Amino acid sequence: MFSDLTAEEFAARYLGHVRLSSEEREKRKARGGETLETLPVEHLPEEFDWRFKGAVTRVKDQGQCGSCWTFSTTGAIEGAHFISTGKLVELSEQQLVDCDVGCDPDVPNACDSGCNGGLPSNAMEYIVEHGGIDTEKSYPYVGEKGECKAKKGKLGATLKNFSFVSDDEKQMAAALVKYGPLSIGINAAWMQSYIGGVACPWLCDAESLDHGVLIVGYGSSGFAPVRWAPEPYWIVKNSWSPAWGEGGYYRICKDKGSCGINNMVVAAHGVD
Repeated sequence: MFSDLTAEEFAARYLGHVRLSSEEREKRKARGGETLETLPVEHLPEEFDWRFKGAVTRVKDQGQCGSCWTFSTTGAIEGAHFISTGKLVELSEQQLVDCDVGCDPDVPNACDSGCNGGLPSNAMEYIVEHGGIDTEKSYPYVGEKGECKAKKGKLGATLKNFSFVSDDEKQMAAALVKYGPLSIGINAAWMQSYIGGVACPWLCDAESLDHGVLIVGYGSSGFAPVRWAPEPYWIVKNSWSPAWGEGGYYRICKDKGSCGINNMVVAAHGVD
C-alpha cells in the first residue's frame, strides 16, 4: 500500500507518535496517571480478542495527517466505555487534533500538535481535564487541524484516569483482559510493507516509538513468514483504513518486545 513511498515520505505522512528518549519516557510515566497494580497472570486465556466481544469500533483512516496518537487514544476509551456501559460509541479524534495542545512540563518534547504528532497519555490528560470527549458524529474527522469546536454538552464518554502498564508482556495481556484495548507506541518501520501474517521484525529501533496504535487482543499461534514457524502474537488495530494489512489490523510477535511494543503502554480507567 505504501511501497511507492520512501521511508522519509512514509514517516512524514502517516506516523505521529512523539519520539521520546528512554529517559524522557520514564519521566513522562513518572508524572502522569495512576500506578497500575500487578495483575495475576496464571489463568489468562490462551487467546483473547476484544473484537469478538463487541468492544472495538470500525477501522478508521487518519489520512495524510500525523494524528495516529488520537486514534490510539480514542480506541482505548471506546473499548473501556463499552466494557463499562455496554454501548459501543465512536469518539472524536478531530477534537484531539483541534483542541489538545497539552505538553508535559518535565519533558519539553512531549507535546500534542495535531497532525504533527502527540502522545496518547497527554490526550487522556486533556480528556480528564476537559470533562470528557465528543462523539465522532458530533465532531467528525477531517484530517487537518482547525479551530477547536468542543462543546461539553455533546460528550460521548468521560474518563477519570489512565495508567502506564508494565513492559512485562504478561502484565500487558492481563491489563488488556481486565481494562480493555491498550493504547501503545511502536516503531512502525516494518509496517510500511506489511501485507499479512505474523510479523517478527528484528531490524527496528525499539527505542524510537513513532506510531500510535491499539492492541485489541492476542493469539497463541500464527504463521510468521520470516521464521517459517508459528508464533504467539499481538493483534494491533491501525488507522490506515481497512485496505492496509489484514483488514486494517497488524499481527506482530508477542513476548519479544518487538519494535518497542511494550515500552509505552497506556490503559484507560473509569470510563463512562
